[in-house]
Amino acid sequence: MELRHLRYFVAVAEELNFSRAAGRMYLSQPALSQQVRKLELELGVSLFSRTKNHVELTEAGRVLLEGARRVLVLVEQTAREAREVGGAEISHLRVGFPEYANHTPVADALQTFRRRYPYVELEEHETLTLQETLLQIDKLHRGTLDIGFMLKPEEDDLVEIEHVLNIELVAALPEGHPLADRDAISMKDLADERLILFSRNFHPRSYDYVVACCREAGFKPKVVQRKEPQLYSGATTYRMVASGIGVGIVARPVLSGYRQYDVIFKPLKDPAPALALVAAWRRGHSSPNLQAFLEGVRELSSIGGQASNGLTPNGDFAAGI
Repeated sequence: MELRHLRYFVAVAEELNFSRAAGRMYLSQPALSQQVRKLELELGVSLFSRTKNHVELTEAGRVLLEGARRVLVLVEQTAREAREVGGAEISHLRVGFPEYANHTPVADALQTFRRRYPYVELEEHETLTLQETLLQIDKLHRGTLDIGFMLKPEEDDLVEIEHVLNIELVAALPEGHPLADRDAISMKDLADERLILFSRNFHPRSYDYVVACCREAGFKPKVVQRKEPQLYSGATTYRMVASGIGVGIVARPVLSGYRQYDVIFKPLKDPAPALALVAAWRRGHSSPNLQAFLEGVRELSSIGGQASNGLTPNGDFAAGI
């Protein structure tokens, strides 16, 4: 039994509603239900009596709730005393992340960290472009950022890297495109299409990966390019796709703004391309706040990371990767 299981259980017990409890804990309802079920299996008892429209505690659940509250209060009191003695009651953590990370477990980890460690000043450094995101490495070197989230960068002896989740890439097509009626599109079906990609100048590793996926499918991609290095925003990509300029290779559930354009999205296969989102921090930097935040990221990405990949129920994706 872990403390997080007790926190999840208490949230459901107090709300008597899995949806509200999931929102309170910044989890999806299926993920929360899964964690509560694991706790019940470990204890060998049912903690809740569930019907379609009603949730209530069992007798065993009422006993556990009383004890769980005492445990959580004691843990927080002990932690507070340790912080006071160690002089860490006032501290900060500086986290950098791209805008699209707001729709991944990274955002859940930020919210959970704020709730668990309200005494820590959490600075959120959100980046809106790939160029800004790449500058996170420089900030880690200079010590002006504690941890950053980004597509996997080039090897750096001064930076530790840890994989967080895979970002699935999909095809953005104009409505009425010959491939639009398929459930999924094979990469080789794009051989004769002009592809809208971000410039290689901005992120060579990711650009080369997409090109390699095309070559693996048996063709050299025809990439829409301009003379100047170009990074297309989500809205720009959707407008170009809707205008018939090319097929976009886009990623992640982020924007709803595409709805004003006649654009649809289809999963890719053979191969199914995905980019690695990683956490990066300065080698040797191991503050308690950083370690606590990393533990939260690991916990939440293991629960919800796979669910955040692929098409969301409303099909939203963004190109600003």
